[in-house]
Amino acid sequence: MLRLWPNQLMVTLGATHIALLYRSGITKKTLMQRELAVIDQAEHAGQAALQALARMLTELALPANTALHIGLSGDLVRYLVLPAATQGIAQSEKLAYAQAAFREVYGVEALDWVVQCDNVAPTKPAVCAAIPQTLLEALTALAHAQQFKLVSVQPYFVHAFNRLRSSIKQASGVMVVAEHSRLLLANLQQGVCTQLRVQTITSQWQQQLQATLARSVLLDDSLNPVAYVYAPIFPSYQPIAVTGWEIKPLRLPATSSQLAPPYAMLEVMT
Repeated sequence: MLRLWPNQLMVTLGATHIALLYRSGITKKTLMQRELAVIDQAEHAGQAALQALARMLTELALPANTALHIGLSGDLVRYLVLPAATQGIAQSEKLAYAQAAFREVYGVEALDWVVQCDNVAPTKPAVCAAIPQTLLEALTALAHAQQFKLVSVQPYFVHAFNRLRSSIKQASGVMVVAEHSRLLLANLQQGVCTQLRVQTITSQWQQQLQATLARSVLLDDSLNPVAYVYAPIFPSYQPIAVTGWEIKPLRLPATSSQLAPPYAMLEVMT
């Protein structure tokens, strides 16, 4: 008989890093956590990480019917923001528009991508994300092999943005989200994302924030000079002064844990 409240497995998956958290379905008590750095020398981004995740799940031998939630890092996702429409369009039309936009930017490679768009009002810009169809198929096959229920596959940035929405509210400026190998920068106008770009991260990303934010202004000269920085993978992060900018760290409210705090990139998924 299927359990009415299956336990949950939360996974963040990137080309160079995996973290997972297994918790009770009813009480949400953390039962187990694992974290792994991946050396990705595969031809396709994420292939080595997928293989490593499959090995981890086989070794853990978690129960069948576990509900699986996956957050994908920025090195496995492509983003664009559709401008606000002057009149109402159906979600299917918006999706077709986004697919055409991805093809224009990325070429024929985008023909094999699965595209999702924010279901927002036509009068607002819509954040769209694309992942390779082969990646989605591999994750579906992995869940099937483990007899898991694949509940969601969503960009990590979407999880972070949604969980931090109450902190940014009607803010205008730049939201900076640091991952293991990427920095995501979202231009905000009254809490709405109007532009989103991704850049490769270096160990000196904080010192390079001046130049990074300057590029954001070049893309949008009406940008409010306030940066909201969410960098949980750098627990000792302290704001560094950036000329002409106000830097505001973002953190989730502290919560009690029955085992240990979740690994950095898992906290927005729990």
